[in-house]
Amino acid sequence: MTTAPHSLQTLREETILKILAEGEWIGADTVPADVAGWQQRGWIFGVEAEGHLYYARYQFDDRGQPLPIIKEILAELGHTTDPWAIAAWFHFPNGWLVEDGCTAPIAPRDALDHHVAVVDAARRFRGTFEA
Repeated sequence: MTTAPHSLQTLREETILKILAEGEWIGADTVPADVAGWQQRGWIFGVEAEGHLYYARYQFDDRGQPLPIIKEILAELGHTTDPWAIAAWFHFPNGWLVEDGCTAPIAPRDALDHHVAVVDAARRFRGTFEA
């Protein structure tokens, strides 16, 4: 069975709206001036919605600097032409990430303090999505 292109586009749009609504995003106008360079160097990622650039808050420390683990994760995920695929990977629960004492998977954005596990989850995911 195949899914109609219209249905895929609708699902994509619904997913993007969910990610935006459930996440904490920073507009390009409120991030440090270095953000474009950070993105170009693969230290962070950004997404575009309605003509505006946004960056997930979890990519930055309390001083507004990029978390080093984001660069490692992005390198493991590999290149994609669709930053929303990256945003979705960070946003939704990942079967490779489970907190101690729990059985339900957690989202990579909530596991950034579990360095080895989250980088390994990114490594396992590499090449399994099409942008």
